[in-house]
Amino acid sequence: FDTMEWTPIFQSQASPYTQGDNWQLLFDDTIVEDQTAGWEQYIRRTVASFHCSLCRRTWSSNIVPILFHFRLNKKNKKHWGTVKVRRYRQKCKICREALMWPSISTVNIEILMENLVKNIRKKCYHEVLDENLGEYVREHVKSPHETELCEGCFDGIYPLKRLRGLFLTRS
Repeated sequence: FDTMEWTPIFQSQASPYTQGDNWQLLFDDTIVEDQTAGWEQYIRRTVASFHCSLCRRTWSSNIVPILFHFRLNKKNKKHWGTVKVRRYRQKCKICREALMWPSISTVNIEILMENLVKNIRKKCYHEVLDENLGEYVREHVKSPHETELCEGCFDGIYPLKRLRGLFLTRS
């Protein structure tokens, strides 16, 4: 579980721009696209590797969506921010059983956090920034993206197709 690496990277990239406000990064696999009353939303695609815990197969994908919901809470003079992160999983094409968590490289986590912080600065602090976003570092992938094995495709995450009928069981 590589989530422990995310928070310090996020904090180091966010702290120069958050005007002294404290921000918390939380992993939440229940958040869904476009259900963000009171929250801003940001979706980004990255590359990750996967390891099947059942048959030990490993694979990489250049299409791994990450969904962020974030907001700056204001009460009296106290401000604090919350970011919720959802990493989408994939099924092994041999077992087709359990969904496996993505393992994302440090450099790609840094790029994700840099782009997230730019969105926070624009939407929460109303900064005017250029639209240039960092691109993730791609890996050589041996086969095409298999939408029927992708949780993000199942959930209809942009820019992936909506495939609600293909996941009969969810793990």
